[in-house]
Amino acid sequence: MTSFFVGQVDEVRPVSRKDKTTGQVNMSAQLTATFEVTDSENYLVKSTEDISFPIDLLASLQAVKGKYIAIPYKTINTKNGTYTFPDEALNFATFDKNPLMDKK
Repeated sequence: MTSFFVGQVDEVRPVSRKDKTTGQVNMSAQLTATFEVTDSENYLVKSTEDISFPIDLLASLQAVKGKYIAIPYKTINTKNGTYTFPDEALNFATFDKNPLMDKK
């Protein structure tokens, strides 16, 4: 199943993590985005997510800072549980305005 996270890009930064087993340093791009919308009773619903991407997307993600992004997520169910992660087979989409708030 594919679903989408939609939010405004607040920050994009390079992150390094050291593999404790091999000692190898792995780099990734960490995107911080905030989802914000009002519910049917006009209350604010807001959450912030940190999402990891391959480091080679760092420059293109930094270029959309302040814009809205729709990130495709894949959900799989296994005997060990349910896992949700960015779907690398699909591209993210960017918008100048929140696409969820468009009245059209």
